[in-house]
Amino acid sequence: MMDRSKPPLMKPIKQVVLPKHSVRQYPNGLKLIIINAGVHEVFKLETIFNAGRFHEKKKLVSGATLQMIKEGTKAYSAEDIAETMDFYGASLSTPTNLDVSSLTLYGLNQHFQKLLPVYQSIVTSPTFPETEFKDYVMERKQQLQVDLSKNDVIAYRKVTEAIYGDVHPYGYNSDNALYDDLEISDLKEHFERNYRTGNCTVVFSGKISEEMIQELEKSFFPLIPEGKSSPIDHVIKPNKDLIQFIPKENAVQTAIRVGCRLFGKEHPDYCGMYFLNIILGDYFSSRLMMNIREDKGYTYSIYSMLDMMEKDGLFLISTETANEHTEDLLKEIRIEFERLKVELIPSEELEMARNFTLGTLLSSLDGAFNSSGIIKNIYLDGLDETHFYSLVETIKTISGKELMHLAQKYLNLDKMFTVMVGKKIVS
Repeated sequence: MMDRSKPPLMKPIKQVVLPKHSVRQYPNGLKLIIINAGVHEVFKLETIFNAGRFHEKKKLVSGATLQMIKEGTKAYSAEDIAETMDFYGASLSTPTNLDVSSLTLYGLNQHFQKLLPVYQSIVTSPTFPETEFKDYVMERKQQLQVDLSKNDVIAYRKVTEAIYGDVHPYGYNSDNALYDDLEISDLKEHFERNYRTGNCTVVFSGKISEEMIQELEKSFFPLIPEGKSSPIDHVIKPNKDLIQFIPKENAVQTAIRVGCRLFGKEHPDYCGMYFLNIILGDYFSSRLMMNIREDKGYTYSIYSMLDMMEKDGLFLISTETANEHTEDLLKEIRIEFERLKVELIPSEELEMARNFTLGTLLSSLDGAFNSSGIIKNIYLDGLDETHFYSLVETIKTISGKELMHLAQKYLNLDKMFTVMVGKKIVS
């Protein structure tokens, strides 16, 4: 009989394998990624255009264009689109991303023929109706007012602005004036210039048939205009002030963001930093959590992350704490940085982090829909499968000395931007 008082033995994860997939490159520049897997008769269809902030001629136009394409087309009104999705039990979404614009459809295979005409009409022939556009601008300004009442939102906006500058695509922030400056003609110009085959990647996943793929090739792809647009170059102009304190007299807590510019996924240190970041602050047993939450009790949650974009990447620590603990919390972050620079990570901690990280990667590849996100990002980032397997191999084999070297190279609090939003306590 099983003794349930004893936990199961931990076993090392030996293999993390990308699911089988295929890529079709068409002469007009369009790329189709196919992940045919799963047992349920469902599909996920994602059309992605290189039409994010680096392709903007006016700030905020990329996000506005993406949100507005669902609000009516030459063949379907916004009500028609919503009713069709509801009737067939489908889901339509426009995930937010600074680099690309994407429209994702989930549905049952049996309804594919009914859903595709609506979907392709949204992607290829939106009308950007004036009433819906005015509603969009009003709603975004109302949401912005709500967001700017939150200290954590303000801190994130300020730290990214400090790292990249207030005019860079990764650094500028929305405001009422930018929304008021948008016009329907801006959205139409952005759409017509960027939503083209040379900028387009389609990801089709689920239990899909060759007939469904052929339907895309016959009915959908020919409707996308041919051509390709180029991104607009921008210069990074970081803030000169590394430390900012934004006073909020009625705040009970101070929101803290600590970060710096790092590099993209193609950098030779990316895989090692990915794993070092896990140990520092990207899972519950991380150094920051165990010290600052579990031991000191300064916060409910603290985490670090590598925020990787198409053209760059940043390192960021995020937390909130009682106003009186702000300085003490920052001191503990510094202590954890220094420990990683001078002390080898114990083998038991290292193995636990390896198992957690590999397990997380395995979970992210569970099923066609989950794995489509990993595979999609590999190709959108201009990489290939070898990069993914290099990451897996690094997690398995990187040594404590190598991690210490990376900490010495990149974890320097005195060169990072620190933004605090809260009530200043004078000691």
